[in-house]
Amino acid sequence: MATYAIGDIQGCLREFDALLERLNFSSEDELWLAGDLINRGPDSLQLLRRVKDLSSQCQIVLGNHDLHFLAILFGGHKPSGKDTFADLLQAEDVFEIGHWLRKQKLVHQAKGHIMVHAGIPGFWSAVQALSYAAQVEAVIGQDAGDVMHAGAVDYKEFFAKMYGNEPPCWDEALGGMDRLRIITNYFTRMRYVDATCAMNFAEKGGLADTPSGFVPWFAQTPSEDRAEKILFGHWASLNGVTHSTAHVALDTGCVWGRYLTAYCLETEEVTRQAAY
Repeated sequence: MATYAIGDIQGCLREFDALLERLNFSSEDELWLAGDLINRGPDSLQLLRRVKDLSSQCQIVLGNHDLHFLAILFGGHKPSGKDTFADLLQAEDVFEIGHWLRKQKLVHQAKGHIMVHAGIPGFWSAVQALSYAAQVEAVIGQDAGDVMHAGAVDYKEFFAKMYGNEPPCWDEALGGMDRLRIITNYFTRMRYVDATCAMNFAEKGGLADTPSGFVPWFAQTPSEDRAEKILFGHWASLNGVTHSTAHVALDTGCVWGRYLTAYCLETEEVTRQAAY
């Protein structure tokens, strides 16, 4: 049995299937998918159906593009001009897919590894990261008939109010949507951070493009109890390069004409499928 972590697929179904064939992926193997399953690529609907069929062999964390789809479906937002999943929104099984997708995680930990879409702030331990992720997961993964306590946020409200860059940095005293939003932003949108772990959302380049006063999030000194290797996607401009043995960048820009990458947890072997 092998465990393969794969970066941002973004609707590139042909490359995903070709990569699984290159891996000789079998019913005994397991997939870890690092979010952004959909959008920008050509086959978001069929990709989600394919991954949903593989659910018993998959661990999935949500990315910002996955959450964007859910915000349209459940939060009342409109698609943007860059979105490429109109067929998904019009599909007869769109709500079945959407309810399945919102039950997925923000952070997954097992086998000496942690997978997250964008990253984990350096001052959060693994225990804290999983605890904060669970707080958001409990909201977005609610059963439709759940009885809400007074003042609690339900999943439709979360998706309606999810967008935004505020608050700028973490404070344990935060509550409500402010708390949920910054946790979500750290896990699904973070690239560069400053000394307070405020995020820079404007710059999307690589290591050489790091803005003054900021560092890549994985350059922060991590919490002492975090021994796991972190697997993440989201940052295609890195093209798989972190210069850190403790961090594996999985997004190698398949949707931009480069590669879809798989990393084997057991052997550390990297397999790449070129974009068609």
